[in-house]
Amino acid sequence: MVVREVSAGRLHEVLGFPEKLQTLETTLEKPLADFKMEVDDAPIFRYLYRNFSPRRHLEFGTWEGAGVLLCLEECNATVWTVNLLEGELRPNGTWAYGREFSESEPLPEWARKQTVVDSGATRNYYQTDSRGFIGRHYLEKNLGHRVCQIYCDSRNWDSSDFPPDFFDTVLVDGGHTKDVVLNDTKKGLAVLRPGGLIMWHDFYVSDKPFAGGSSLVGVVEAIQENLSFLGTYLSDLFWINPSWILVGVKKDSLFYRVKRTLFSR
Repeated sequence: MVVREVSAGRLHEVLGFPEKLQTLETTLEKPLADFKMEVDDAPIFRYLYRNFSPRRHLEFGTWEGAGVLLCLEECNATVWTVNLLEGELRPNGTWAYGREFSESEPLPEWARKQTVVDSGATRNYYQTDSRGFIGRHYLEKNLGHRVCQIYCDSRNWDSSDFPPDFFDTVLVDGGHTKDVVLNDTKKGLAVLRPGGLIMWHDFYVSDKPFAGGSSLVGVVEAIQENLSFLGTYLSDLFWINPSWILVGVKKDSLFYRVKRTLFSR
């Protein structure tokens, strides 16, 4: 299997959607290294969820829940999402995700109760992918009743509790080391239905010029080094240009096509 390149403007042709993605000119003109998830990739994720309309969605890596919220707002899916309760740490023991909040910036009430332990941090510095912040964006929109939050290391999560065709879509956007990406990919594919979509964030085609951060290295290596394995599960694998998004389509079967047609009537 190879990763092919699909322009954002042709997604409707590739996936058979009636709606064409309207890409902002400012995005098309922007260098890939300057892309931001909430500005440049979010409209693509919204488009995919809106048009594919999953009933059940699985997401590796919740953080503050902005990605989950994209799915909840664009379709009627119930979402299962996995995140470490204590947040992710770098190899040197410091927080992978954290920032300082101003005195006037609103915080979730439960986040105020957390003890700040990061060395050298101010009292207003919080670990934003740990308890008190996990999923706060969808919670603040009162959408928590549609989310099943799983607190654990995804490498310890037992996906065998779910049927092999349980999820319609999967997003891999948790730990960015090669072993975690591969783990999440394998577990996601094991519970993704035939014809379903698996997506990865923080991916780009490695032969393209890029001066980005190290967080992409593990994702790119996990995919490129396991293309033969992915080929046993996927009928298509493509990078959306321009974006940080990789999409795979799980191999379909006549049985599931008939089943979906009958239950959609």
